Amino acid sequence: MLIDSRLLHVFAVVAEELHFGRAAQRLHLSQPPLSQSVRKLEEELGVQLLERTTRSVRLTSAGSELQRRIRMMAAEHDATIRHVRQAASGEAGQLTIGLTPSAAYSNVPQALFAFRQRYPGVMLDLQEMNSSEMPEALHQRRLDLALLRPPFADADLAPVSLYSEPMVLALRADHPLAAKRWVTMAQVLELELVGYARDRSRYFSQVLRQMIEVAGKPANIVQESMIPTILTLVEAGFGAAVVPASLARMRMDVLAYVGIRGPGAFRAELAAARHPDNHNPLVDAFVAIMRETPDKRVAAPTGPTPSGPAPMRPTSPPTRRG
Repeated sequence: MLIDSRLLHVFAVVAEELHFGRAAQRLHLSQPPLSQSVRKLEEELGVQLLERTTRSVRLTSAGSELQRRIRMMAAEHDATIRHVRQAASGEAGQLTIGLTPSAAYSNVPQALFAFRQRYPGVMLDLQEMNSSEMPEALHQRRLDLALLRPPFADADLAPVSLYSEPMVLALRADHPLAAKRWVTMAQVLELELVGYARDRSRYFSQVLRQMIEVAGKPANIVQESMIPTILTLVEAGFGAAVVPASLARMRMDVLAYVGIRGPGAFRAELAAARHPDNHNPLVDAFVAIMRETPDKRVAAPTGPTPSGPAPMRPTSPPTRRG
């Protein structure tokens, strides 16, 4: 049942004034058409809204309820307009982001915090999934933005690099190489290594394979796992591991992280992808914050020489590209 909004407006004014003369003046109507409008509304609803005498006008219980509902509708109407305008300007709305699990160790947590501080009216929906699953989710519009590893985003999704970090050597703190600042990939390949399971960590499995190929030496992979379990295996003495530098904040009491230089050195990338038909302005807002948010928790080793007394420590942000 649809009620003419003009009839509701007339009743709302009469209900406020409880006087047909004053209500007619406010509405710029004569009293006869105003009274007709109220009667028509009562007929459509099948209830009496006003009790009229020659001296007074009172709301019935049905009239009081309709007045309350009209006020609620007016407030919702105003809120709808406000939220729609805020959504258009990127101040409100919803942003659904897909996150590859390893993104949690990059600058993503700091960027999410900064985004929530800047856009408190936005509802953030974070969905953890593998990079290989995200392109389909973008095409199906289940995600607004995907933070994924670059090889998995097709060209239609226009992936852009947002975060770049070096791969480093993780080993037990009591290992002879733990005191060094840098090692070469050739030195790494002399060690027993914990590698990455191809079915569960495809990107880092590819990265490690490329590093080994460039170094031109065979690797001794004794076990395969995925982040962050790979660090558990390193601590347990299964072998060393080549990991992204952002993991260097983990297990600092028992593990050391040493930079890798020379042939085979590699940087891991985190990319952002969106569907070209997705025009949610919050996507651009979040990407901008990602670009301006450094990872203050971890640093790649720096120094003029390939070795030195100090293992890696979390002090300043890693280099970012894109």
